[in-house]
Amino acid sequence: MTVMQQNLGVPLLGTHLAQVFAEHAGAPALDWASDSYSYARLAARTAAIAAQLTARGVPPGARVGLYLQRSADLLAATLACLHNGLCFVPLDPEFPFERLQGIAEDADLALVLQDAHGQGSFAMPSLQLQDGEGGELSWPALDEQLPAYMMFTSGSTGRPKGVVISRRALTNFLSAASRRLQLGSATRWLFITTPAFDISLLEMLGPLWAGGALEVVGNPAHKDPDALLRLLAEHPEINTLQATPAFWRMLLKAGWSGRSGLTALCGGEALDAPLAERLAPLVDQLWNCYGPTEATVWSLMAQVQLPLGEQGVLLRQSLNGYRHWVLDEVGDALAIGGEGELCIEGASLASGYWARDDLTEQSFITWQGRRLYRTGDRVQRVGEDAYRYLGRRDEQIKLRGFRIELGEIEVCLRRIDGVQDAAVRLHGSGDEACLVAYVELREGAGLGRMTIRRALQQRLPHYMIPARILLLDSLPKTASGKLDRKRLPAPE
Repeated sequence: MTVMQQNLGVPLLGTHLAQVFAEHAGAPALDWASDSYSYARLAARTAAIAAQLTARGVPPGARVGLYLQRSADLLAATLACLHNGLCFVPLDPEFPFERLQGIAEDADLALVLQDAHGQGSFAMPSLQLQDGEGGELSWPALDEQLPAYMMFTSGSTGRPKGVVISRRALTNFLSAASRRLQLGSATRWLFITTPAFDISLLEMLGPLWAGGALEVVGNPAHKDPDALLRLLAEHPEINTLQATPAFWRMLLKAGWSGRSGLTALCGGEALDAPLAERLAPLVDQLWNCYGPTEATVWSLMAQVQLPLGEQGVLLRQSLNGYRHWVLDEVGDALAIGGEGELCIEGASLASGYWARDDLTEQSFITWQGRRLYRTGDRVQRVGEDAYRYLGRRDEQIKLRGFRIELGEIEVCLRRIDGVQDAAVRLHGSGDEACLVAYVELREGAGLGRMTIRRALQQRLPHYMIPARILLLDSLPKTASGKLDRKRLPAPE
């Protein structure tokens, strides 16, 4: 257990943003495609989108899909939803449309916001953003328990689950993270993460929360290491960058030699010692970040100090408003040295899973009068508010920063005509980590690996497509007839 970090001075979401936008009206807020937006201009664009939403009669608390390309309008639309008290649901246009349609239907969206020339045809009303800027952006007083956003994560049954985050939870996180990182008007953040990954919210809203600015990287440059190296060279003012370990390795492999004065955030999957020791000397500050979607982005953020010591890179330092516990199998809190499941308490816990009371009851528990989220992560408590990550308790894994339920991929494989059974495993570690699919075909099925891969690409985002597909005569089984994962062969 740890001492609760005091949650002091957390403002109302709208009140804080109104103050920041008023104080920094003439200052830069964001750059996108060689176009610059001051806080005043961003507020005017946000006001125009908010007016469009109001004209359509979308009430506070309703869910609105954001099917928008990476642009200034993505930021303005996000702010417009927060302004109107709406719950935004990111729908990244780079993801397979069938998956997005399923999310839109599951979320029971009242409306889908699209770019002026958006091509998606959703099974619910859509609103294409119109050009232009509105009047003054005055933030109304709203119930802080209203949902701010819903982020869909991989589900073990083949059905993604929506994590509902309230305005209060988001405000607590943004206040705590900006204070921890000492963000301010000099902050210049590079926005590279897909909006379908919740860490993107810190990249979009963190700088604006503190009066700083961000550079919006458009498609497809946000995942092209050579393009990003050029962009970093062209923008020496950029001083903050957040990415997964896999992304940092990609930049280093592309020849990036570091940047003086850069604050580098690393999270989404475990930061290993070799990468930390290689990356830390190349930047001004390296932060190791940990947190599940269910606890609003990050719950632990600590600066990495060299030398690391025998324990390696630890998860440390709860943000304000968070508290972490390590519980054993019977629910007892463990002392220093104990190994168990990491659980999180605090103001930024999700309201629960959308329309999934069963999952909510399993993951959000009442323990000694406290509401905790069971992360499913195994850790060793090595000190006061310090933990060593040991791995997952279940078959959920993280790859390239994305949380993946292997069962969801297996469900999609089994849905392919001609597939008898399937299993998926993660093989390797670090840069060598990859998903391997094991497929047992029905008798007489003429499926090949390419056909299977194409079928998956229609249902799953790129990061969930197995790198290797092995066709087996039959999957290994235990004596009781269950799949024996331990006997799945390693790829050659």
